[in-house]
Amino acid sequence: MDDWSGINSNRIHSHSNADDKDHSQETLPLGKVRWQDFDQDLYVGATVVRPGQDPYARNKFNQVESDKLRMDRRCMTCCPSRAQRSIKGVCALSFSEGMMLQSGGAVCRHKQWKTDLPASTVVITFHNEARSALLRTVVSVLKKSPPHLVKEIILVDDYSDNAEDGALLGKIEKVRVLRNDRREGLMRSRVRGADAATASVLTFLDSHCECNEHWLEPLLERVAEDKTRVVSPIIDVINMDNFQYVGASADLKGGFDWNLVFKWDYMTLEQRRARQGNPIAPIKTPMIAGGLFVMDKDYFEELGKYDMMMDVWGGENLEISFRVWQCGGSLEIIPCSRVGHVFRKQHPYTFPGGSGTVFARNTRRAAEVWMDDFKNFYYAAVPSARNVPYGNIQSRLEMKKRLGCKPFKWYLENVYPELRVPDHQDIAFGALQQGQNCLDTLGHFADGVVGVYECHNAGGNQVPIRTQQECTERWPDGGALWSCTYPAVEVHSQSAAIIPAARPPLPSHGRPMLGSHLALRDRLGLSSRNTFSHHNLQAGKSVDEH
Repeated sequence: MDDWSGINSNRIHSHSNADDKDHSQETLPLGKVRWQDFDQDLYVGATVVRPGQDPYARNKFNQVESDKLRMDRRCMTCCPSRAQRSIKGVCALSFSEGMMLQSGGAVCRHKQWKTDLPASTVVITFHNEARSALLRTVVSVLKKSPPHLVKEIILVDDYSDNAEDGALLGKIEKVRVLRNDRREGLMRSRVRGADAATASVLTFLDSHCECNEHWLEPLLERVAEDKTRVVSPIIDVINMDNFQYVGASADLKGGFDWNLVFKWDYMTLEQRRARQGNPIAPIKTPMIAGGLFVMDKDYFEELGKYDMMMDVWGGENLEISFRVWQCGGSLEIIPCSRVGHVFRKQHPYTFPGGSGTVFARNTRRAAEVWMDDFKNFYYAAVPSARNVPYGNIQSRLEMKKRLGCKPFKWYLENVYPELRVPDHQDIAFGALQQGQNCLDTLGHFADGVVGVYECHNAGGNQVPIRTQQECTERWPDGGALWSCTYPAVEVHSQSAAIIPAARPPLPSHGRPMLGSHLALRDRLGLSSRNTFSHHNLQAGKSVDEH
């Protein structure tokens, strides 16, 4: 067994002399150590990747690179702008994209935050997390936060294979460890941590994060001013392959499509211009990513905590976002607060019944409770979801009535007017299918590649909307998705690159068309699957969706 008696206050770490001075007079509870004196090498070394082992196998990120980093690696404060470079082992210093963002970064660095802010309990749930990533999350909270603002860190171990992953971190000051005696999933684990919290404000973090300088004060200040605010930092990117830290754009808001998958939306030009006078002002967001946010504890309880019938992961950010907005609260992203997060392409853990089924069940529960008749757009986008049982929602509907929550139509009109709602102009909504293959965006945006992929009935990349003004054509050298009146884009069979296409002449002897115009004609809610020729479209695979 590892010798944990080797922890002592004489170990040399990369913390500053100022850290020593700040903590030299502290009296710690028996058995506790300062984070600076925690033996990282002993803790992380017990689970390192051995030669010949796949560094991605356990966590779906490069554990070898994660394990190389010090638990308190230095991070320079990221400005509220899009990062242009990154430095291995050191967080990227973002370069601003104009005077607006330059002044915003300066304001963040020099802003004086209120000194009478409430302390917070930081709740971090995890299941089989890489020890190095979990340790950096904990240390970054303690190192980058004013000590009086972090009352405690509650780690909820959701039945990890090795109980010592969490238990050993309980030696660190302010850290409490709770361990589930069976797998509960994110939502129930977070509620357990929140129920045990002793502070008046809750801060939820994922277990693979790194907090930046002055990340906590801006969040607590907004909640202290109005307890119905639920606030999130700008979420920077920690690269899953090399663990470089790259600052994210401050021009993003959370949103979703009708398949109810979270996405980032760029602010409109008008919204960006409106922020020029105050680029660090809070950003109202229709949706939060869900992994990182701060919320008043009493309000969390009044608003119904989490839906305890949701399983493992997925859909909970939709549900809590709808609930906050529709029941009188608000969601904000705070530009002066930045926290890095490791984004992965796959889940590192298993889902009982399969991840697709669990996500569909959770999402159905959110849709059935909060979306009223607009839920039918979700079912049109993801028809397979209708076959997934979602359980009893009566208690959630009663809570919605008791809180006097607004209808989803209000949410669309007042919170997320940018989301296009299919209307009478839409003659089809769903997948274009021939045989077993469907037209697919392959995970790209409007300026990317479209092609074909095996139909999966899960919506996402395979859910185009077609209106009376849009048609589908097949040309000998490729395919095209047309506005029937205006030029659109052409898909070439060789490069499959989408480029602006000139409007072709009527097909008297030139390009043959699929019909005169192959437009989908089924109404929303009916089958929208139509035969189309895809032989000249390039097949491929989306790393994000498939």
